[in-house]
Amino acid sequence: MHWDLDGVMLWLRVTARFSGIFLAASLAAPALALLWPSSFTQWMASNRHRFTLLFAFSHTLHLGGVMALVSLRPAQFFSRSGLVVLIGGGLGYVLIYYLAGMAFLRRKSPEMRDAKMQTVSSYILWVAFTLAFSIGLPRNPWIYAPLAAIMLFASAVRIFAKHTAGARQRLDQLHATKTKA
Repeated sequence: MHWDLDGVMLWLRVTARFSGIFLAASLAAPALALLWPSSFTQWMASNRHRFTLLFAFSHTLHLGGVMALVSLRPAQFFSRSGLVVLIGGGLGYVLIYYLAGMAFLRRKSPEMRDAKMQTVSSYILWVAFTLAFSIGLPRNPWIYAPLAAIMLFASAVRIFAKHTAGARQRLDQLHATKTKA
């Protein structure tokens, strides 16, 4: 198959956008189920690791586009600034495949809790996608504003759920001590 520059750039944009949506779904699913329990949010939470695997798959397709772009513009990528992008992107893929591996393990052992490294990796990738979508806003707000909003919403829901869960635990502890007294 022959790829031209316009086709590769379109491929990269589409796969990056889908990847961001899958990452946001994976991040937000447990928090949504906690804050707004419904059959849909419970389904999202129980399938969170599938969203992670879809994210990894989509971004693997993105990597194919990156390799096509490197073959079309090798001088651009093997320059000093291009190598920084390749190294940073390579580290991002290490985190993506780590999360995918953990998602496979979690599917075999659903009771397994997420490791702190999973949370840190997810947030590092979240920052990268949120920044990329936010930087795209001036170029095309109709495309990038919803994507940036989805990423911000995923994080806000997680933070709100964490604080809400903490408040619920403190209230439960307070009620437990009052009933004992």
